[in-house]
Amino acid sequence: MDVPDLRGFVAVAEECHFSRAAERLHISQPPLSQRIARLERKLGVPLFQRGRGGVRLTAAGQALLPQARAILEQVARAEELAQRAGRGESGRLSIGFAGSMPFSERLPRLLRDFRVCWPEVRLQLREQSSGEQIRQLLEHGLDVGFIRPTRHDAGQALETRVLEREPLFVALHAEHPWAALARLSLHRLREQPFILYSVEFGSGLREHILGMCLRAGFTPRVVQDVHEMPTLISLVSAGIGIGLVTASMQRASVPNVRYVALSDVEASSDIVLAWRRGDDSPVLRNFLGLALAAAPST
Repeated sequence: MDVPDLRGFVAVAEECHFSRAAERLHISQPPLSQRIARLERKLGVPLFQRGRGGVRLTAAGQALLPQARAILEQVARAEELAQRAGRGESGRLSIGFAGSMPFSERLPRLLRDFRVCWPEVRLQLREQSSGEQIRQLLEHGLDVGFIRPTRHDAGQALETRVLEREPLFVALHAEHPWAALARLSLHRLREQPFILYSVEFGSGLREHILGMCLRAGFTPRVVQDVHEMPTLISLVSAGIGIGLVTASMQRASVPNVRYVALSDVEASSDIVLAWRRGDDSPVLRNFLGLALAAAPST
C-alpha cells in the first residue's frame, strides 16, 4: 500500500464524499478515484459503498481506517524526525574540554545558549586533556573540543579557531611577599619554586611557559608537575610553590591563594575550538555557528 493511496482513503473515509476529499487533498477527483480503485485492487476487497449522496465504509474499510491513520501518523512522525535531524534540531553532540574551561565564562555560556536554541540535542561532555581531545577527534570519539594550543600531528585533519585569549596570572600563596602586588614581570620569578604542567597534560602550556621563562633569561626550578590547573592552585594553597594559570582560574575558590597579573606581553593562553575538517553534521554546524559568532576575527 502506497502512502498517497492511504491518504486518499482516509480523506474519503472522513469526508464521506469524493469531491470534498479531493478538495481537501488539493487534487482533482479523477486521480483520487484512481487511488482508491488501485488500493481496492491491491487488497482485493471493496472499501466503500458508493451512493448518490456520497460513500460509506464497508466492513473492510472500517477495519483498515484505524490502521491507515496509524500508518500515516507514523510516516508524518518519521518525516518530522528526519527533517529535524537534517536541521540539527535533534541528535547528539560530544564535546571535550580541558579542566580549566568550566572556570571561563565562554564555555558555560555557550552550553547554556545552545541548550536554549536546540533543547532536543543530547550533549555529552567530557573533561579531557587537550592531547586526548585531539586523539578523540581524530578517532571520531568527539565532535568538537575546547583545547589549549598544543603540538600535534593532526595536520589538515582538524579545523581550529581561537575563541579567546586569556591573560596568564601568577598564583601565589597569600603569605607570599608579592601576593599584594598588582603586576609582576616574569624574570622576577627566576628564583621561585615552580609548579608546572606535566608533559602528559598535553596542552602545550608547559612548552609555552618554559619558552617564556627562557626568553626572560632563566629556566624555572620545577618542584612539582601537575595535570590540571585546579590541582596547581591547590598545591599553591599548600605552600608547595608558585604557578602560572589563566585569568579565569581566579574564580576557583581556594583559600590562601592570590593572583597577580604578569606584565609580559606574551603572557597569555588561547582557548581554541577544534573539530574535524569536513564534518558536515548539522548539529555540529549549529554549534559552530553559535560558538564562532562571538569569536575574534582572524
